[in-house]
Amino acid sequence: MNIIDQNASLTTKQKVLLTENANKTFMFGSFMSLDDILTKLNVEIHIEPGKPTRSVDDYYDRAREYWRKEYEKLLEMHRRNPENEYIRKEWQRAEINLGRSCYGREAHSLMRLLGLYDREKNAIILYPEAMADADSSKMDEYLVSTLAHEAMHAYFNRPGHENFPYAMFVEEPLAEFGMLLYLHETKSQYYDWAHDNVSSKKCCYGYGANIMDQYLGGGKSLRKYLEEYKIFIGEYEMPDNSNGRISLPKGGSFVNVEGQPVMAKWMPVCIPPTYFWDEATKTLGLDGDWGADTFDTLNHQYNFHIHIDIDIDIHFHNDDIQHLYLGKDFVKGRHNYHFETLFSSVPVTVSSQHNELTSINGILVRRDDYIPLIHSCGNGYYELKRNGKYGIIDSQLNNVTSFKYDSIWHFHENNLCMVRIDQPDGYKYGYINANGDEQVAVKYDDIESFENGLAVAKLGRFYGIINEQDEVVVPFNLDYPDMRGLRNGYATMKGYNNKWGTIDAQGKVVIPCEYDSLIVFDEDGFDKVRKDGEEFIIDVFGNRKSKNQ
Repeated sequence: MNIIDQNASLTTKQKVLLTENANKTFMFGSFMSLDDILTKLNVEIHIEPGKPTRSVDDYYDRAREYWRKEYEKLLEMHRRNPENEYIRKEWQRAEINLGRSCYGREAHSLMRLLGLYDREKNAIILYPEAMADADSSKMDEYLVSTLAHEAMHAYFNRPGHENFPYAMFVEEPLAEFGMLLYLHETKSQYYDWAHDNVSSKKCCYGYGANIMDQYLGGGKSLRKYLEEYKIFIGEYEMPDNSNGRISLPKGGSFVNVEGQPVMAKWMPVCIPPTYFWDEATKTLGLDGDWGADTFDTLNHQYNFHIHIDIDIDIHFHNDDIQHLYLGKDFVKGRHNYHFETLFSSVPVTVSSQHNELTSINGILVRRDDYIPLIHSCGNGYYELKRNGKYGIIDSQLNNVTSFKYDSIWHFHENNLCMVRIDQPDGYKYGYINANGDEQVAVKYDDIESFENGLAVAKLGRFYGIINEQDEVVVPFNLDYPDMRGLRNGYATMKGYNNKWGTIDAQGKVVIPCEYDSLIVFDEDGFDKVRKDGEEFIIDVFGNRKSKNQ
């Protein structure tokens, strides 16, 4: 254990006291003592001057707002589903926690800091001046108990658990419980004093003594809970202290997504669809029947923000999702483009108990034929998004292109597919072929679909016409504010007079820019135009005609 005391705030005797107590045998998790915890986790002990205090008003305010929203959301769900016992209990729990968060702020808004664990620096800081100010006759007690308390926080932050949220209402009483457990099992002379000290604390800290009493009364599972903590607890979860006993949050079922533990707290939408959102890993979980009939029902009842065109009570956007987990009973329904788009956008993990679906390298497939269940872009190819960029894979899940595009369209009869790359100077368009090669370079500021092997394209402010081999057919010297693609051999262009005309596939002006609106010629060579408030028909040469002629 490395003690850093640059201001000589501790006596040699006090440093020896800390070292001796830290080395006492304390079998906890995979560790042998407090010193073993701190040494193996590379935690330094810093002794610093001062008598700091810590305001927790902001934390209580955030907790109060969280539970207020939960209460209002669940109350509305309860009103719509009064027979649902699960929703009723969750609503009541939210109401209780809302009350606790309001009381806690009033009872404990400002705390005297005797020590703290700095998560960013992975260091424990002890404040002897603050301990002396609290009670100079109990310096030894404060030093040992505070070190043990903060060592618990360091343990909670151990590798694999450091990214889980700090949950004050659960973590602080657990740290107190861990400290008391350590003093009790090392037969410390400070145990009784520490127990009384914890019992006297207001708000959640005092729960630590209650947990210790339950443990000594036969609640042996509480120790296991303490050793496994930081697996599934949410940031604003609160222990239930009804009837003088402590019931710690159970969290939800465990899910592994790409090797990461996920907090799967399933919430009912209606019966049977459920979902969960794990903030730590940005994982959306879906289970139950999400078929078309469910969509039709939910569309009129809930408030959904996930861009799947259904209404449900989920408070995040599609861009926030980094992983998707599908439970064992998940049903997608037929012909749902929005789900296919979601499946294509993030890695998918499927419950191993699902009978019809599985995932390979994060790609959702059917178990029987391994055909991807993601958005098709034609030619037997599929559009896939990874790390914010799109690429194309084939039906065997092989990469056809690299993942570098910001948009991918659909393959046409000419086996070309339009793609787009977003650059600082604007969008750049091109076409890839069936081999995944950029047959038309992704360099054009705009590009239209090909007709008979030709397409209108734009470079800078000028338009031109290219062929499918990316060869220039009409030079890029057509100076118009806007041009539309070829149709039946003609393209429309907008002049700087805000009027429309046409050119042919060789770039020759056929009709000058003199019409207020102009629809490109149909197969019969006629065009509907508007000029000076009058609508009429012209032929390809601009002659006024009727279709009967």
